[in-house]
Amino acid sequence: MRVFFVFIFILTGWVNGFADDRKKIVGYGELDEKTKLEFDYSFLEGIRSKITGDYQSALGWFDNCLKIYPGSSVVKYEIANLLLLNKDYNGALLLAREAVAGNSGNLWYQLLLANVLQDKSMIEEACSVYDRLIAIHPRMEEFYIQEAGMYVSVEKWQKAIDVYNRYEKKFGINEIVSIEKIKLYTKLDDIKGASNELYKLIREYPEKEEYLSLLAELYFNYGQDKKGLQVLNRLLSKDPDNGMIHFYLADYYREKGAQKESEQHVVKALSSNELDSRYKVQYMLKLVLGPDSSRVSETQWDSYVLLLREKYPEDLAIRSLYSDYLKKEGKLDESRAELEYILSKDKDNYIIWQELLILCNEMEDTACIYERSTEALMYFPEEPLPYAMAGISRMIRQQFSEALPFFRKGVELTSGNREFQTQFYAYLGDCYYSLDSLEQAFAMFEQVLSYRPDDLVVLNNYAYYLSLRDEELAKAERMSAKTVLAEPENDTYLDTYAWVLFKRKEYSQALYYIKLAVKYSREPSGVLYEHYGDILYYSNDGNQAVEMWKKALEIGGEDPEVLRSKISGEYDF
Repeated sequence: MRVFFVFIFILTGWVNGFADDRKKIVGYGELDEKTKLEFDYSFLEGIRSKITGDYQSALGWFDNCLKIYPGSSVVKYEIANLLLLNKDYNGALLLAREAVAGNSGNLWYQLLLANVLQDKSMIEEACSVYDRLIAIHPRMEEFYIQEAGMYVSVEKWQKAIDVYNRYEKKFGINEIVSIEKIKLYTKLDDIKGASNELYKLIREYPEKEEYLSLLAELYFNYGQDKKGLQVLNRLLSKDPDNGMIHFYLADYYREKGAQKESEQHVVKALSSNELDSRYKVQYMLKLVLGPDSSRVSETQWDSYVLLLREKYPEDLAIRSLYSDYLKKEGKLDESRAELEYILSKDKDNYIIWQELLILCNEMEDTACIYERSTEALMYFPEEPLPYAMAGISRMIRQQFSEALPFFRKGVELTSGNREFQTQFYAYLGDCYYSLDSLEQAFAMFEQVLSYRPDDLVVLNNYAYYLSLRDEELAKAERMSAKTVLAEPENDTYLDTYAWVLFKRKEYSQALYYIKLAVKYSREPSGVLYEHYGDILYYSNDGNQAVEMWKKALEIGGEDPEVLRSKISGEYDF
């Protein structure tokens, strides 16, 4: 029932509007009552069809109306609306013009014409329609705003300003309109016009100091530094503890290379009791991440962090900055303690969990990595990083079966991010290989390379695993060669390439690359020296081979007993 009454109400409104309009139809009074009833019935059926969404039927009924009364503006208006819905802009424009010509005083006809003109990008004519509407309805604020907006859309900045000026003359100063005018004046590089607008706002709203700040910024942007400084100093004379103004001045002096003056204002801003700590943290982040970060020395930044840490000992965002400072100073335990304190107060801060996991990884603390990553998953079960870290910590401890579920879940979670997903496939490949599930391991590596054919780590590991099993050595050589070509001084890649060549019995080339691997290795491993010894042995240099095996044994090779048997000559090659 409620829907029925709403429909009756809407329909009644249309009937009343229609009744007013049909009185103006030339010749209407000369028609007989039957024809009038036919027109009324067709029109109301057209409205009903339109309301129910049957636009095709509505057009049919309205067309019938025009056959009866070709000069009906209201019918042309309705048809134009339907054509506009169907994106028939030319037809809509023709009928909208005719509707307005038949009844120029109708607000809705004029608005429809303006909309169609705007859709056809006939902006100047659309604005002319709004000029007529404003003349008829001078108190309708939205008409001024709409017209100015259309001029802005076609970059007619001055015409938009003119409309806003007419608005201001009628309604007085409006903050939003004034700010729009300031933007437009700056587009015209009219600093005088923009500054005049700001002065008007300053006079109208003397309590809002941000307009003075904007005025100073305007002067600075246009190279009128003296005027800008005068404005800021005027603000400081009224409020010496205004932290935002000190930040403005700090940025200004930093830009000019006056580091001492800049630092003084930063310290005053950070020490301000008026300015909320959130703004101070934002400014600190801007200093370290912004385009002028190179102009702030590490010593300065550190001193700012320590100042804030002392002033706000319980502020979690500042303690996060302090953790970064401690980490940079090499105080990793203290840095971790800060992060753990933050999490004790706010366990829903994923960024801090992420920083803690990365820090535990840098500290090579596998217990911390595992404990914290599994705890993080209680709060963020859909984040892939904790799964990766938990799995890696198990891999480091040779607990490959326990690592697999974490990496499988990581693959599932990163289905929409191929870059991250391939990393989990690589982890799975290493785990499967360590569990002697070779078919699954190699399938994982193939999956990675199908997405990232130049993934050097996977190419290297895959090639090495194949060489250890004497399988597909030609393929292994191709993959390993790509890594050496990409990073010719990487000792790990050189070692793998040498070993693959050795397995292919290309001893002279293998010897060349194993020597390069030793040359570029900062801390040669026992495995590297053992490979060196094996290659020397097969290159008919047994004495030198024994020396390399002895070094491998001294450093710590994979299998000391095998090394001893090689050194003693008892190993069966």
